[in-house]
Amino acid sequence: MMTAAGKNQEAVLCLLIAAGSASERRKMKKYVALICILTALSACLPCMHGGQAFAQQPPMPVVPVRHLFDIQDDFNHPSDVAVGAGGRIYVLDGVNSRIKVFDAAGGRLFAFGSRGDAAAQLASPLGLDTDEQGNVYVADSGNRRVQVFSADGKFLSSFGFGDLRGSKPPDPTDIAVDSTNNRCYVIDNDNHRVLAYSLDGSRLIDQWGGIGEKPGEFRFPFLAAMDRHGILYVVDVLNTRVQALNAQGRVMSYIGKWGVDRGQLYRPKGVAVDARNRIYISDSYLGVVQVFERYRKLRGVLGDEAGNLLRLKTPTGLCVDDGVRIYIVEMLLNKVSVYRVVE
Repeated sequence: MMTAAGKNQEAVLCLLIAAGSASERRKMKKYVALICILTALSACLPCMHGGQAFAQQPPMPVVPVRHLFDIQDDFNHPSDVAVGAGGRIYVLDGVNSRIKVFDAAGGRLFAFGSRGDAAAQLASPLGLDTDEQGNVYVADSGNRRVQVFSADGKFLSSFGFGDLRGSKPPDPTDIAVDSTNNRCYVIDNDNHRVLAYSLDGSRLIDQWGGIGEKPGEFRFPFLAAMDRHGILYVVDVLNTRVQALNAQGRVMSYIGKWGVDRGQLYRPKGVAVDARNRIYISDSYLGVVQVFERYRKLRGVLGDEAGNLLRLKTPTGLCVDDGVRIYIVEMLLNKVSVYRVVE
């Protein structure tokens, strides 16, 4: 049986092969390095992959979900998913440098984007979000910029980050849109911080963070999500937590700590917030999605209606729509699994 470490190596090889030419492979190095950081290492917990850790604890409270369908396409290590206007499902197919679009039933509609650095082209994108008008915002990591597309995939605009004093060039891994306050938040992985911009990208409003373990500091932040109260939730990967920040960058709370027990995180990757302010956090190593009430209280782990834990394969990005459907990217299975939360 292949170990988790072997599977990680296989994933990296797939990324390199998919990159094509030598010049394209060089461009993929950053993406591969990030995936290596974000993909769990097996040496520390060899017997606890796939959620088995929870089986060794007292019974875990289950948040029941019903499986609806899977979205499977010619994905190559997808990383994030978002739902836009009309229930359209946008899947970020990072290695292929494309966004693939599906209807609310999972039927393929169209795709947009291609590998490159021109307008509407992408290089190792990692995260995306949509606004109230259905526009799609993409963290174009390899090109160090954010690109904005219409709901139909038409290129609208892009913005870079200029010369931010005392930093490496920003490396955007995700973007979270706050339409209410006409701003967006860019997760800058290389500099371990959050950049707050006007929604059109024309103005840097603020920046928070820096490398460290204290509240408000980060170690390789990755994906993020907004709630309806203007609170930003940021996955702080190597600090094994999710931090909740208000519009002034103040840490309101944080969720999780290192571990494999209930309420703990080992390799958190994705976060989503539903209309009731329940926070869903994927753990790619443990293969589970845990659910928390606002400000830290554990509600349970996703499971089926019989009370069994939902076992997932490298869950990364996820989102929840108004119909309490949850969309979960399973990166190494190259699919998006769609469930409905059973109230």
